[in-house]
Amino acid sequence: MDTKGQDPHFSQFFMAPHFVNPARVGTLYGDWSVMGNFRQQWANAGTAFHTQALAAEAKVMGLEEGSNVFAIGFSMMNDQSMKGAFRSNYASATAAYHLQLDDHNRFGAGFQGSYSKRTLDFTRLSFGEQFTGRGFDLAVPSGEPMIYNMPAFLSVATGLNYSYSTRNFNADIGLAVYDLNRPNQSFLNRINRLEPRYTFNMNMDYLTEGSIVLNASGFFHLQTIQSYFALGGSMGLAVSPGSWDKILYAGGWFREGDVFLPYVGMQVNDVRVGLTYDVTYSKQNKGPTNPQSVEISFLYTRSRQPRNAPPCPIPRRHMRDNIRLY
Repeated sequence: MDTKGQDPHFSQFFMAPHFVNPARVGTLYGDWSVMGNFRQQWANAGTAFHTQALAAEAKVMGLEEGSNVFAIGFSMMNDQSMKGAFRSNYASATAAYHLQLDDHNRFGAGFQGSYSKRTLDFTRLSFGEQFTGRGFDLAVPSGEPMIYNMPAFLSVATGLNYSYSTRNFNADIGLAVYDLNRPNQSFLNRINRLEPRYTFNMNMDYLTEGSIVLNASGFFHLQTIQSYFALGGSMGLAVSPGSWDKILYAGGWFREGDVFLPYVGMQVNDVRVGLTYDVTYSKQNKGPTNPQSVEISFLYTRSRQPRNAPPCPIPRRHMRDNIRLY
């Protein structure tokens, strides 16, 4: 029997650029950044998924304002399901180049290579042959082949990103393809190709003349026959009018056919953290237990800019009138 699966995904896609589009690497406003996402999905429904990701990136060329940028990035992801019996580990390296067309327009391309390894721990699993009437006895032979490790596989991704920015407005759109080489992933000696994952991302930011920054973003995902889109936005309010040292965020996103995603966050100087909770409205909440999912994100960015320049209220690179917007 053939089966189809999907790569892990995050509710806070807007805080996980390495997993959305390789061309997004190098678009953050600082010289280097560290970021992470931690997701616990369906923890109370008996089929919990735990996904953790860490990423870092740095500009190695083009630190001056208005110049072309070459950036590199590294990321790691761990995904666990079946109470930790099935584990997937990913390590990726990314390179991206962004061409500054003029004062307002920029075009970027990125490439990513990933090394992936998946394991299956049979000591955490039980089968029908092991049921004794009083429970499962894992010492009884299961009758299943003992499969532990899937051969490691390499995958390739590429993406494009276009940006337009002015003094107080920024917009960008991008396209990417992951698993472009259709790597083989099978615990058995057979061919089971991982189908390409296609993504489309868009983002708009607007900085008001007061102390408010508005954001809208969207994401479209397609892999095999599975597809979904997510749309939403947030509002950021400076705690102290005229100063961007501390910003409070609130908003929400909608993921097609699945969940609403209320979002709260806070930025203090160079650190931003965010929290989402999946409010499920799909058929998954028709059972005796409504599945619960929580995700936490963080972003830490450093820049050579003097500290008297206010930090970016949104993670972009361009600077107009001493306010970093893109």
